[in-house]
Amino acid sequence: MNAPQVNPHETRNLSILSGQRALQTVGWTMSNPAVVLSYLAISMDMPVLLAGLLVSIRRSGNVGVAVFGSDTAARLVNKKAVIAGTDFILAVCCLLAVASVLTASTAVVTAAFIVVVLLIGMVEEYQNLINWDFLADVLQSDSRQRLIYAAMGIGGMCTIAFTWTAHVVTQEYPAFARHSAVVAIAVVSFCIAALSVLLVRDLKRDVQDGHTGKDQQGVYQAARLAIAGFASKLRELLTMPWFRRFLLIRLALQTVELSIPFFAILAAIAHSGSHKGLTALIISSAAALMLGGPIWRSVGRLSNGSVMACGSLLAAVSGVALVLNHFVPVVDKTIIHSATLFVATVGVQGVTNARALYYLDNAPKEHRVAGLAVSKSVVKVWSIAVAAFMAFLAHTQHIAWAITFVSFLNICTAILVLSVSSRPKPVTA
Repeated sequence: MNAPQVNPHETRNLSILSGQRALQTVGWTMSNPAVVLSYLAISMDMPVLLAGLLVSIRRSGNVGVAVFGSDTAARLVNKKAVIAGTDFILAVCCLLAVASVLTASTAVVTAAFIVVVLLIGMVEEYQNLINWDFLADVLQSDSRQRLIYAAMGIGGMCTIAFTWTAHVVTQEYPAFARHSAVVAIAVVSFCIAALSVLLVRDLKRDVQDGHTGKDQQGVYQAARLAIAGFASKLRELLTMPWFRRFLLIRLALQTVELSIPFFAILAAIAHSGSHKGLTALIISSAAALMLGGPIWRSVGRLSNGSVMACGSLLAAVSGVALVLNHFVPVVDKTIIHSATLFVATVGVQGVTNARALYYLDNAPKEHRVAGLAVSKSVVKVWSIAVAAFMAFLAHTQHIAWAITFVSFLNICTAILVLSVSSRPKPVTA
């Protein structure tokens, strides 16, 4: 029996990418727009309405790239260079956010945060569009699976270690200096990740030169064709029962992801000047990354629908606990905010992974790519509207009422997901 042929660069690529993705995890966790930037916005006396709208602004960046950038991403030749470039852009965004605060101008800080969050949303979506294709080019299936879980665990441990070290070293400094130290570590992590991905070898590059007729069209014409193509795909997919079920599930699950930034806003209002507030939130998020994988792998043996429903319930329960403790304080604020963010992050992680697995189990191969791109765009538009309403509710009433609203929706989501995901797949001819 012949042994399977092994790519000579497989081991090297796996080692490099494990470090690169671990550093990306550190960078994302320590500059997470949903947690860190929301916290910074409130600590800089930004209005609650604007802090909440940052969620909608980020989603707007996601939608724009998903609709207009998918064709360009598909034709990329040197994906590792683009991934490196996106990591550098993320680092610059972090620096811009911190630098804007030094101006001491509310208008400058507000404008900078809007631009930064919009850019992060665009870069995040573009990186997602090319990342899995890039991994398929440079790693085999088994190596990809090992990479994902190893990088998540290593990145979570490094985040905890870096955050605690920064907390100890800077605890005698003002709040802004401590927050800046956290963001600075994220900047360094993104930069090293960008440089390390360039060391990956053996890309399966396309023979196309990337300069097709579509590239030479005007911007207006290209945008018009992109929108027309999107509308055509959406009409076609909506005729398919499997896609309607998945779209309904994905629309409902958006409320789970929207829980986290509003949890962070409430935490920032409660103790933005605390020496340990932001540190506790980042550490709890990193711990959730480390522990969520093993938890959901065991629950996933039952069904992906069970994981999505349990994740929704975790987000709902954590939101209810947070609101109850806000009105009737029983637990220390730092402890309750860290614990609820940990539980909600575990829930979001389960929802995200199970949703993808559910999709792969139900989507026909010929519609898999189109269905994913179209559903993401529709859902992001929906999330923009929901996040904007929650921001308005938080501004006119109180952030606790926005969390109460999303927690109620998460309970409804759990019931809906169990109902829809348990329906048998239609028999096809």
